Amino acid sequence: MHPYLYQTIIATPILTLHIIIGIIILLALFKKDTFLKTHFQKYGMVYALVVAIASIVGSLGFSEGYAFAPCKLCWIQRIFHYPQAFIFAIALYYKDTRAWTYSIWLSIVGALFAGYQVLIQFSPSLAESSFCNIVPAAESCSDILIQAYGYISIPVMSLTLFVCLIILFLYQRKK
Repeated sequence: MHPYLYQTIIATPILTLHIIIGIIILLALFKKDTFLKTHFQKYGMVYALVVAIASIVGSLGFSEGYAFAPCKLCWIQRIFHYPQAFIFAIALYYKDTRAWTYSIWLSIVGALFAGYQVLIQFSPSLAESSFCNIVPAAESCSDILIQAYGYISIPVMSLTLFVCLIILFLYQRKK
């Protein structure tokens, strides 16, 4: 499969998630999200597992399938994405809602790294003085290896999946 086709196949659900996240935020702002609260409390962990698996498939597809070498920030984001698949799989098996406690911290820290990489990718002035230029690497964190739909790069995908996990966590809290 051509890398551009793979990029489009991976980026299209991310674009859809952007639309869904926008709708969820609007519904939450107007207090019209009661259905979402009950739905996500019931099925949120399944969605979280799907998101975690998608992050693994997406990142490994680019690095192993198409030989895109991950930069330092991509490796850090993987550290925060990959364990979540195991956390949610085990939590689903044991019906353990404490998994959200572990996931939220992994997601927040991972989102910070992903957000930082998105900033340095789309702001050339930040890229020159970024954390990634301290130690030379094979790949620069500011390189945009793919860009679907005009803005969806690999760090944007990562940030989107972290934000999804954070939103799912927020709907798990019972008031």
